[in-house]
Amino acid sequence: MTDLQHKAKLIRSIQSLQLPETFIHALEDEQQAPSVIQAVDYLQHWTEQWN
Repeated sequence: MTDLQHKAKLIRSIQSLQLPETFIHALEDEQQAPSVIQAVDYLQHWTEQWN
């Protein structure tokens, strides 16, 4: 992942959602990153809906 600001935001989301650290490492993998980004975005949205 090359956009450092977006990556930092995603890392904060991963940490606040208490997801495994493997999600952070997967952001470095070109094939896994899009799926991780999508999953974190969905989970963040659901969390906001529930709160």
